[in-house]
Amino acid sequence: MFTESSSERQLDGISLLSLTLFTAICYGTVLTIYIQCFFSLVHSPMRRAPGSRLFFLGYTSVMFILETLYAAANFRRVWIAFVVNWGSPMNSTSYEIGLWSDWAGTAAMACYIISNWLADALTILDSYLIPLLSFVFLVVIVTSISLFVNTTEVTKSMEAMTKAYRIFVVVDLSFNVITTSLITACIMMHRTKLRKSSGTHDHGREYINIIAMTIESCMISAISPIVYLVLYAMNSFVQYPLMVIQNQMQVIAFFVLVLRIIQGKTWTRRADANITSHSLPSDGLSFQLQRASS
Repeated sequence: MFTESSSERQLDGISLLSLTLFTAICYGTVLTIYIQCFFSLVHSPMRRAPGSRLFFLGYTSVMFILETLYAAANFRRVWIAFVVNWGSPMNSTSYEIGLWSDWAGTAAMACYIISNWLADALTILDSYLIPLLSFVFLVVIVTSISLFVNTTEVTKSMEAMTKAYRIFVVVDLSFNVITTSLITACIMMHRTKLRKSSGTHDHGREYINIIAMTIESCMISAISPIVYLVLYAMNSFVQYPLMVIQNQMQVIAFFVLVLRIIQGKTWTRRADANITSHSLPSDGLSFQLQRASS
């Protein structure tokens, strides 16, 4: 029977612990927030806008289904590599990486990419006043397709997949940072114009709440990519198990953003009435904020 060296056993142990622990914690978080979103939608104040309730319910449900399929495929890959393949000449970690090219690994990567597109697309829909985001989103799509192709050929070149993944992470992280920065700048500019036009400072807190919500979502989705890039620069093997949870952190950030909107913690009815009475006719951002709150 083949016997692994102590360093290989340690590597397999770290990989197994990281893959199962990280994935389980993140999926449990996704499940918890999705349940909160579901019950918040059922009991939400959006009764005047049933279309918005159906939209958010459908959007979050699709994201949750994709995340469930992604987590299931990951657990299947870990089971085969570390249980079924235990004791074979190829160490479990290398075998697990090679399984990304089979049908379940391909399906998992497809769920990863589609859910990432849906999360970024919602930002595009809510930020239609910023055309630059559409161009950056196209770059995200191109790099994600390249990642998918390299994943199906991971048995031929692990380095090519790692490089494609690294490029995708940098581009998607840049998209989130640029999106958050531009949205924050537009909101602050609108807030300044509205203050000058109306001469009142009563609604300033609501704008700050929206900015805080946007930054919070960006920070959640940015934590994992930043840690991954740091580990890659340090040439730490933990970077590979951390690749698995990138998608889950993106979904968590998406659900938190949706939950804040559903619960109405960013925009109150009083603020909506104040902004409507002092709105600037030439500025479309006030409509955008009112649409998000409804």
